[in-house]
Amino acid sequence: MVAQTRRAMSRTETGITWRSVAIGLVLSSGLCALTPYNDYVVQNTYLAGNHFPVGAAFVLLALGLINLLASRFRGPLLHKGELAVIYVMIVVTSGIPSSGLLRYLLPSLVAPRYLSDPGNQWDTLIWPRLPEWFRIESPETVNWFWEGLPEGATVPWSTWMRPLFHAAILVGALWLMMVCLAALLRKQWVDRERLAFPLVQFPLAVIREETHFLRSRVVWIAAGGVFLVHLINGLRRYYPALPGIPTFWSLDPYLVNRPWEAAQPLYMAIYFSGLGFAYLLSQEVAAGFWMCVLLVKIEGVVLSMLGYEGTSSWSGTISQFTTGQQMGGLLVVGAVLTWSLRGTWAEAFRASFRGSVGADDAAEPLGYRFAALGILVSGAIATAWLCAAGMSLLSALALLGVFVCMCLVLTRIIAEAGMLMVNFEYWPANYLTLFGASAFSPGSLTGMTLLDCTFSFDMRELLLPSVLNGFCLAEQSGVSTRKLSGIIGVALLLCLVVSIFAFLSTIYSSGALNNIGIVNLSRQPREIYGRLAERLLDSRQSPSVQWTSLASGGGLVAALVWLRLSFVWWPIHPLGFVMATSWAGLNLWFSLFLGWLIKLLTIRYTGLRGYVRLRPLFLGLILGDVLGAVFWICVGFFTKVGIMVTVN
Repeated sequence: MVAQTRRAMSRTETGITWRSVAIGLVLSSGLCALTPYNDYVVQNTYLAGNHFPVGAAFVLLALGLINLLASRFRGPLLHKGELAVIYVMIVVTSGIPSSGLLRYLLPSLVAPRYLSDPGNQWDTLIWPRLPEWFRIESPETVNWFWEGLPEGATVPWSTWMRPLFHAAILVGALWLMMVCLAALLRKQWVDRERLAFPLVQFPLAVIREETHFLRSRVVWIAAGGVFLVHLINGLRRYYPALPGIPTFWSLDPYLVNRPWEAAQPLYMAIYFSGLGFAYLLSQEVAAGFWMCVLLVKIEGVVLSMLGYEGTSSWSGTISQFTTGQQMGGLLVVGAVLTWSLRGTWAEAFRASFRGSVGADDAAEPLGYRFAALGILVSGAIATAWLCAAGMSLLSALALLGVFVCMCLVLTRIIAEAGMLMVNFEYWPANYLTLFGASAFSPGSLTGMTLLDCTFSFDMRELLLPSVLNGFCLAEQSGVSTRKLSGIIGVALLLCLVVSIFAFLSTIYSSGALNNIGIVNLSRQPREIYGRLAERLLDSRQSPSVQWTSLASGGGLVAALVWLRLSFVWWPIHPLGFVMATSWAGLNLWFSLFLGWLIKLLTIRYTGLRGYVRLRPLFLGLILGDVLGAVFWICVGFFTKVGIMVTVN
């Protein structure tokens, strides 16, 4: 009896059982198999789409409800550690068939030839410069991808094998680097700085029986209200005459004359998940994001008054200036984060060369020696890959350095600010080409583009933040993160294979160009290769406005960092500035403002006790978003009508 009790306690504490791993692999691979059809054919709310994927949240919620029901008869079917393991496996793999990898990688392999025309001349300008092992020669393979399979034909798997194998080398190296980085970041950000990790709070509430989250009447009232809003608005897609409940307002019609038009685009959108997570943030973090968005808009108006052309986002000289400022701000934030981690870096790399004796890493997801060597080895492989693609060694190292810096800042934003979606309006190549495209060989410019084809074009589903969130959730659920790291590796490998099969099968059966709507698989290759063509043809130096904006943005963020460290009362966090004009920033700022305002008023008039009492209400808003999204996803599978619910 004692032995059985000990085994049960061990199972509850670790959560890593054959049952949890098997369920996690089945569910994660199943969602990866469904994603291409849902995202690219039906064009529904993405099953992933951001760092709080609705597919993973719903699976956890369903398992939690089953557990709750079973506990009334024989006890829970799955322990909280097992639920955490399943959820983490789904979260870290959910982005593979979507923006985390395949949505951009696979179309990039077949785009240069098919999308070439006499105007862009990609067949002579870009195609010969692509590595032979990174392109597909077969005209049928290329044409059928975009137009669909002819009757009786099958997916040409054999012609995909070679480029996918070579792409997998870079993907595997960068995935290994991200897992190792997450292992090193965990101690500093979780134990020492005690960051909030807001995106972990919802799954924790579902997993922990003692919170009574799923039994809370307040939670279900809030969730029901949000679900009703999504139900009514979704029905309007089928019956346009029905009235709706507006949650999105564009201010652009009121910003039509100079200089006010420079503030375009400017939206006020209510995303209930964003509002719910905003309530969980500290006041300075939430304020930093919505204030920085409005600050950049005001700056655009001022620049327009001074005679500059364009808008604050996406067009003209003003946009170049604001983007350059954010690039400079990101470098400063990256430098500050790297400096704050200097002790962890030193301990890890000291362990890698002198052995792990004395290293305090027993409770870490990976031993410091393994993590440090993993970063070095994966960095060497990625560098060699880029050099084989045509880049010079110095250019490859610089590109990877900037990429890691961007990953680090993005992960910090998610860990501290809980942003549902984070993306930037600039890529690693933008930093290098500040020196002018003529400073780099055509091979180096092409190599920069290949990194964009895999990871850096759209970082909304980057692996690193999901792994770190997973480690945080696992630790708070009593799961051994050391064992979990290996499980994550197995899940990534399996889901990569499943995702490739599901993606190509789905796209070839319908044709990528036959499903153009919200998702257009040709948009990213056109933009990426279009920029490459411009750089190959344009030998001019980078305009001075970009260097000026880079320096001013870096100086502004440095001042914000100093003010925050020097004055406890300083209300603005600098993290929000680095993504102020991004798609995520423009869509989420108003929800963050509402969450900040409600929390401010709640604490001022009811104190911390009132804040704690309202917390289930805002977690219920998140739950309602998940339920509304999954409901219309299920309906869309039958009607083939896509409805976007959450921010994507």
